[in-house]
Amino acid sequence: MLIDKQDLPIVDMNFMNEVHIEDIEIINEIFRLILVCETTPNETNQQNIEIQYKKWFNHTVDHFQGEEIKMKELSFPPYEFHKGEHDKALAEMNAVFKQWQESKDIKILKIYFIEVLPNWLIQHIQSMDAVTATFFKTGQSPCSAGIC
Repeated sequence: MLIDKQDLPIVDMNFMNEVHIEDIEIINEIFRLILVCETTPNETNQQNIEIQYKKWFNHTVDHFQGEEIKMKELSFPPYEFHKGEHDKALAEMNAVFKQWQESKDIKILKIYFIEVLPNWLIQHIQSMDAVTATFFKTGQSPCSAGIC
């Protein structure tokens, strides 16, 4: 297991917490497949990674869009900044996947999943998502506190 559910920060909106748990379930499954492929690098194991990675990417697009729709509906002041972080994350996910698809070097995925992804996810939840969830719940703008 790469990320334990108990290590996930909790935010003020249950729908966000639930989707974060779904995220790590998919991430942990991909990581398991990465380890399998590292031991037995064959076409079947590579295809299994491709299927799960695409599932994760689509899930992440839906996850981010769900937050972004609600941010726009509620006129969340730092919407553009938060969306920009989502866009960067999706671009990196896509770039890593394409690099792996071209080379089939499992180390590309393994390094991303160990060294980049968990830190980004936890940090994003603790900062961006926590502030956003609080705004969703209370209507209090982080900009009024000088955070924007």
